[in-house]
Amino acid sequence: MMEKVVLDVPLLWADHHVLKVRQALTQLDGVEDVYASSAWKQVLVKYDPAKVDRARIEQVLAQAGYPVGQGQTPILVEPTEKRRDPRWGAMDFRMSQTYRADLEMSGDFRKW
Repeated sequence: MMEKVVLDVPLLWADHHVLKVRQALTQLDGVEDVYASSAWKQVLVKYDPAKVDRARIEQVLAQAGYPVGQGQTPILVEPTEKRRDPRWGAMDFRMSQTYRADLEMSGDFRKW
């Protein structure tokens, strides 16, 4: 019977890290599926406990440079009073504007 584990990986902060983590874990015998999120810095692994255990999964992550529960996301910008959160919903109000020329080129102006 397959098991699932969610691991916190603070150093998983970019898309190329997601690819590296997926590549490392999917090569393990017994790992059926891997979902890695750089937004939430977590990895969900579906695996067969008869073939691989959690300790081995964590060891492979550490060897790939992504130790479970260790490290901090690097600060890429100067900190401000407003914290940056990878969850879009927590980032406050967001607005975009559609220009009339874009609508006319797309043909959507006919709907209005």
